[in-house]
Amino acid sequence: MDGGMHNGQRSLWDILGTEPTGDERALKRAYAKRLKVTRPEDDPAAFQELREAYEYALRHASHFAGELSEAESAGAEAEALETPEAPPMEPADLWGVIDEAAQEAPAELWGIIAQEPAPPPEQWGVVAIDPAQEAASLWQGCQALARHADAGEVLTRVLQDDTMLNLDVREEFELCALRYCASAGYDLSLRQALFELLGWDHDFSYLARSHADLVRSAVQRYRADRSFAHFSDNRDSYPGLDCIMSQQSPSAYARQLFDQKFTLQLRELLHTIRWQHGEMLAYKLDTDLFEQWEHAVHAKRYFKQTALASGGLGFMLHFMLAGVLDAAGFKLGDTAAYASLLGFQAFAFGLLAMHALRWPAPLFTQLDTLQEALQERLPTLWQRPGLRQLGWIAPYLVLALLLFLPERGETVRLVTAAGLCASALLAYALNRQLLHGMLLFLCLGLSLFAAMFMSGKGPAALAIGEAMPLMFCLAALALRSATGLYGDCGWPEALLPRLRAAWLVGCAGLLLQLYLQLLPAAFVGAALYVWSCAGLLFSPSDFKWKTIWPVVLVPSIATFVLAGQAPAIRAMQMMHNSVELALAVLYFTMCYIYKTYGKSFSKSGLS
Repeated sequence: MDGGMHNGQRSLWDILGTEPTGDERALKRAYAKRLKVTRPEDDPAAFQELREAYEYALRHASHFAGELSEAESAGAEAEALETPEAPPMEPADLWGVIDEAAQEAPAELWGIIAQEPAPPPEQWGVVAIDPAQEAASLWQGCQALARHADAGEVLTRVLQDDTMLNLDVREEFELCALRYCASAGYDLSLRQALFELLGWDHDFSYLARSHADLVRSAVQRYRADRSFAHFSDNRDSYPGLDCIMSQQSPSAYARQLFDQKFTLQLRELLHTIRWQHGEMLAYKLDTDLFEQWEHAVHAKRYFKQTALASGGLGFMLHFMLAGVLDAAGFKLGDTAAYASLLGFQAFAFGLLAMHALRWPAPLFTQLDTLQEALQERLPTLWQRPGLRQLGWIAPYLVLALLLFLPERGETVRLVTAAGLCASALLAYALNRQLLHGMLLFLCLGLSLFAAMFMSGKGPAALAIGEAMPLMFCLAALALRSATGLYGDCGWPEALLPRLRAAWLVGCAGLLLQLYLQLLPAAFVGAALYVWSCAGLLFSPSDFKWKTIWPVVLVPSIATFVLAGQAPAIRAMQMMHNSVELALAVLYFTMCYIYKTYGKSFSKSGLS
């Protein structure tokens, strides 16, 4: 009789590839040797058979050792007696498979019981149970216990159960858990424990081979819960999140949508949820209501800030018209002033409303087409956005130079005032992202305050329509230079130290010429004004309160002192402005040089 095979079945020791033994170290060596040729990814059935045989042999190693000792003792006694009359021993191959039907099979052998009519109650130490039924029972018990205790602790105890040593049971248990996580109505703590203890938050590949749809659904729901928890824990960081989570229509938040800042932030939040947290949108939010919010937010173009801006623009247009007429020698009566104010308010309201609503659509389509054509023909203007600023800086400087003319006719005064107003509007249009809110009101207030002193009485004074846009353009140029206008123009940064040095030398030379009066004062003053505006590009202005107070005090004192030595400065208001601007830019340049180079010298001890 073949002790190794019977009816297609193999004995315990054939599976392990070793002789019968009760030594645990020998069993472990045999198991490790067989693992090299029996891998779970190549032959799962053979690996399961090997694992079950090894675990059974380890549990009964002491029993095997005792039986081997008794068998060796019985063999020694039989050889010592040498009694021929003794009946021969029954061929009971304890280490193989018993195949004699007449002989009563023991309840447990070390191999495989092959009792023919009835299936054996135990094979290789593994009870013949239904894995799916056993796994379902374990999973139901785990769910019941997790309702009243910590889900992580309950799941840990279940996974340590001896039944889980059966790979079929464990696989069926994980499949039950996967179906649970892939459907709605799960408990978050239990689902989180499953992902952590089963390693699903790191690897899902072995389940994805056979249950791809369930894995995809479970992962999507897991990500949806994580996104929802993130947004819920950080509500303060996402303005407008309460509106979306409230499950109410956008009409309930009509007042909030008139706030431009709130609407733009909500638009960005909706875009983030749509394209970066799609799982949360699919499983946690109402898709139809979310699309209503998207439509309401993107369709909103006219805000309360737009209405306030239209009112401010209408007032400024009326003020500029009055200033231009004043520069030309005309005065508006009361009726004309009211009509002008109301007319410009209506004009500004309609203009900004058209721009916000993009109506009429054909006109804005043509404007977009024209802009695209300009981008194709002049790509440098879009690659270097600072160059577009020259569209108002250059004409502003030309118009400012006209103010240095000793005698100007009415036509020149009218053209100068109108041109400066247009330059101020163009400066705001090109810098509206910078000039907004309180900063815009501050620039307008300072411009009006300075214009009140510049538009005094006498031939040296400027008209209000010339002084205020002149100062507003200068403030816009200073703010734009402080944000890096030189770098945005694409000019080389390596030339900045040389340019600053050259500017300092030129500024000192022009101030000396103005003091010595070797050249016409108007010519020197105009050159000094342009030179000062150019100096703003090389030395960014610092508008902090701790550093800006000398800009108000020092230039005024210095101009007063120079005016006592150079009567030409007293003869023209623009001469005062030119000298004060030059001294202010000189102060900014020296401060910038000290901060940039003085600190580097102090580190090496050279200061």
